[in-house]
Amino acid sequence: MLSNSQHPEDIRLETNLKTLVFAFVCVISFALLLVRFLQLQYFEYDNNLKRAEENRTRKVNIKANRGYILDRNGVVLVRNRPSYQISLLYNSLKSKADKDSVFNRLLRITNQDGKRLLDSAALAFSFERGRWQKFRYQRLIEDASQEIVALFEERAEELPGIEILIESRRDYPFGEYGAHIFGYTGEISEQELELPENSHYVMGDRIGKKGLEFSYEKEFRGVNGFRYVEVNAMGREMGPVEGMPFVKAISGNTIVTTIDWKLQEIAEQAIPEGLKGAVVALNPQNGEIYVMVSRPPLDPNIFSLEKKELHKAWASVALDTAKPLTNRAISGAYAPGSVFKIITAAAGLEDNVITEHTKYKSCMGGYKFGNRYAKCHRASGHGMLNVIGALRESCNVFFYQAGLDIGNRRIGEMGRNFGLGATLGVDLPNERAGQLIDSAAYEKLFERRGWKWSHGEVLNIAIGQGALLVTPLQQTAMMGALAWGKGLYRPHFLKEIRSPEGDLIKEIPARKISEGRLSERTRELVLKGMYEAVNAPGGTARRAIVQGIKVGGKTGSTENPHGDKTHAWFAAVAPLDAPEIAVGVILENAGGGGAMAAPVAQRILHAYFYPDTLKQVVK
Repeated sequence: MLSNSQHPEDIRLETNLKTLVFAFVCVISFALLLVRFLQLQYFEYDNNLKRAEENRTRKVNIKANRGYILDRNGVVLVRNRPSYQISLLYNSLKSKADKDSVFNRLLRITNQDGKRLLDSAALAFSFERGRWQKFRYQRLIEDASQEIVALFEERAEELPGIEILIESRRDYPFGEYGAHIFGYTGEISEQELELPENSHYVMGDRIGKKGLEFSYEKEFRGVNGFRYVEVNAMGREMGPVEGMPFVKAISGNTIVTTIDWKLQEIAEQAIPEGLKGAVVALNPQNGEIYVMVSRPPLDPNIFSLEKKELHKAWASVALDTAKPLTNRAISGAYAPGSVFKIITAAAGLEDNVITEHTKYKSCMGGYKFGNRYAKCHRASGHGMLNVIGALRESCNVFFYQAGLDIGNRRIGEMGRNFGLGATLGVDLPNERAGQLIDSAAYEKLFERRGWKWSHGEVLNIAIGQGALLVTPLQQTAMMGALAWGKGLYRPHFLKEIRSPEGDLIKEIPARKISEGRLSERTRELVLKGMYEAVNAPGGTARRAIVQGIKVGGKTGSTENPHGDKTHAWFAAVAPLDAPEIAVGVILENAGGGGAMAAPVAQRILHAYFYPDTLKQVVK
């Protein structure tokens, strides 16, 4: 029944208006649906199809294996081993309930001792990072043991998004032996990722950090591949997707080194237990390094451990006052000691300041220079000697007087001519240049102490003391080049680069870095002094004799401000008439070079020239 105030015409108009509004709303809604349909079907089709495929398929990166490291005879020195990673793929968790459930279940997993396998804070961080990196695996446990892998495999249905991945880790089968040569790998840091040359790496990749692993990272790296797999609603892989691309990973190249592993093992075993120091053996004809040892030792396998164990091991070696991370063969800088007398002798002979007939004041155990009395190592003295006898018996008094006549400038020039005072370019990081110093550089170096250069400083330099520093590699290369007489060659480890299949890619030629020449007469006299030091009565290096081989060498003992005993030096070359091998040894705080360092070199030389008796030598 109509109200008195409502006219039929008004009611009709109101009804029509409502109809129009309803129709308009329907049209607009339909239009919006149509637009959305068009957007989904046409404009966003490719994107939606991609998202649907991502829910059904997954792109899995295949990491390339690093290339191997071999010795010159094919012995495998560095290889790879499988490593299991317990990882989270956040995109597989479809709801908040899934995320909370998986998070809580992960925290309840314990080992045989009832201890949690995962830390709650670290796990929360991995989940949070997964929100921003949904399609990237987040490592929860790295390098997991078989027991831990079994625990997660048993709970696979309860833990969607949790995957067990297999990666390769570096394996150093000889442990501590050769560690300072090979170096180690580690997870790439954020700072390293920012470098342009590392643009193809991602967080979590492993990269060479030290040694050959660092120097030849580009060769070892290889090329990653990828594949597509179908996944179920729980995110588990069901198998490959047909028709999708598959790119096989290409392993890194193999590095064939110049190392002779049998000699390396002999050198490692020859250093007395508990001593610090270094040993180098190389071929002076081309610079190929056969042996390099640094003590104290380091096991590079610790850098392939999971993070907790790695942090413990790292703290142990990083805080060790003996500095096991330092490669003393290339980074240890020492006074060269009496080995340097060879350079002093060569400088004097080459400039005719001294000859084989030159004899100075008789050695009575020391030399008076102004107010200073410079001692000889033999308190009773050596008597009167020529340059050959002075090298044989390592007489300080002869070289004090010769040094004053020759002068610091000429001695320095001769040292630089044979590679001292500069890096040699060895293919390892952190090589030191050592120090050859003149009067101006001396005063600048010791400016804060107020020290001024004096003529008497030459007395120290002539016998390898004072403001002189060399590395064991430099000392060895110098001895080899002087005996070889045809130049100083860059010391190096890389001999060949080969493909993963073993095909030769590149051979590394020898490279001369200094002429290092002497007149034939000078070289003949210096080598005679080196020969007598090893083989003649009164020689300081008699313990380096190798029967049937013409060995020449020079001992040295350098002052040590941090201990009672001197550092023991010995450097040798053999055979002297056609040098094939040079050996340098330094043992810190060990005493005399002839007593301590020479026997180490003797074992290496004997093993080199008589490999058939190797087992007898090792015993």
